[in-house]
Amino acid sequence: MERPKSEEQVIIFLLRGDKFGVSIRNLVEVSKLEGLKREGDKGIYEGKLMLREHEVPVVNLSMLFHLGEGDNSENVRIIVLGKSSKKMIGLKVDAVSEVITYPLRSVRPVPKMIMDNTINYFLGIGRVKEEDVLFLNDDEIITATGSGKT
Repeated sequence: MERPKSEEQVIIFLLRGDKFGVSIRNLVEVSKLEGLKREGDKGIYEGKLMLREHEVPVVNLSMLFHLGEGDNSENVRIIVLGKSSKKMIGLKVDAVSEVITYPLRSVRPVPKMIMDNTINYFLGIGRVKEEDVLFLNDDEIITATGSGKT
């Protein structure tokens, strides 16, 4: 019988000065903003990114989490997550910081009273280098944003 993993590799990124983390298990690529084909005013949707002959919809994560427009500097990156080539999503973030190995047992639940309908997008809160990091539920984000539930 396989032992459950106690640690996971996580990519740490910034949104409006706050730190977030997402597992790299569904990570396809981290891309610069230059390849983004913008498509009108679609709310949280920024446009599409061509990746290995596949169009990947890109979501502005700052807008999804009601944090405002987000950054548009040279540090902006698109984190592409996917379960298959047909089910990928790009997440526009202000900057990518690092990849770490993090003990999953250290993640505490997010207090539901401080969140809105985006609560399902979060696994919980942890501490990395003495700073709070909100850890994302990558499976939920791929499913919800890819199906238009947002």
